[in-house]
Amino acid sequence: MIVVDGDRCTGCGICAMVCHNRCLVVNDGAANVYDALCDRCTQCVAVCPQRVLSWNGVPPSRFDATRLPSPEQLDELYKERRSTRFFTADRIDRSLLQKTVDYGAYAPTNNHDLRVVIVDDREAIEALEQIVIRFNSRTYRLFFQPRLVYGLLRRIVPDVNSKVKAKLEGRRHNLLNPAAMVFVVGDPRIALSEASAQAALDLMTFYAQVQGIGSCLWGAGKMILNRNQEAGERLGLQGRQRILGILLLGYSAVEFKNKVEGRKMPIQWNGGREPPI
Repeated sequence: MIVVDGDRCTGCGICAMVCHNRCLVVNDGAANVYDALCDRCTQCVAVCPQRVLSWNGVPPSRFDATRLPSPEQLDELYKERRSTRFFTADRIDRSLLQKTVDYGAYAPTNNHDLRVVIVDDREAIEALEQIVIRFNSRTYRLFFQPRLVYGLLRRIVPDVNSKVKAKLEGRRHNLLNPAAMVFVVGDPRIALSEASAQAALDLMTFYAQVQGIGSCLWGAGKMILNRNQEAGERLGLQGRQRILGILLLGYSAVEFKNKVEGRKMPIQWNGGREPPI
């Protein structure tokens, strides 16, 4: 929760100005927070010139512009990032795992009740992977192995092509064996919950990268494990909680040496009403 040091507050009102929920007002020369209206965005903590607002009583620190990365450094970071699917057997120290996950709390979010489950026990990791492998094997045997069924499936669902078949065939037996699985869990009924989870995982991914840890977003695992009772019990899912995102972490067994250049996002200016540059 947001805490205000009323004795040091000058009543400038900047915090109330940036508060989009209008839960901050200035009364008697000091800011007051109506916690029931607060969505914990912490904009007020970041903007206060006197640093009299804090999160749970932990005082904020000043930005240090000299520590910000340059555009060239970001170019290296973003283009170096690759999804890791071949991990070594080395474990990740739990203090480093915790710090990596902590950075997810700084992502933009619309669901402030997300929680994280870290699985770093080798037996538990393999058990969760086996659930996915069994699902993939059944799916392949039922829909992709019989030629008649596969042909019919391709007619009904055009997106199901030979690439999907080859990818699924390769996943029927292979364990990824990461050092840790990070599950972001929450109530999917809250608007933008999955987007909030993915934003948190993005920050974890880049912090892991600068620590020399490989990562991979496990979309298939999320879809399959959410439908499996054993997985829900292992992860302690309660009520309407669901897995909103999974990040696999571990030290990469391969070394990526090259930055791929020339990739660009397709852009339309003003909905295609302007010609491309």
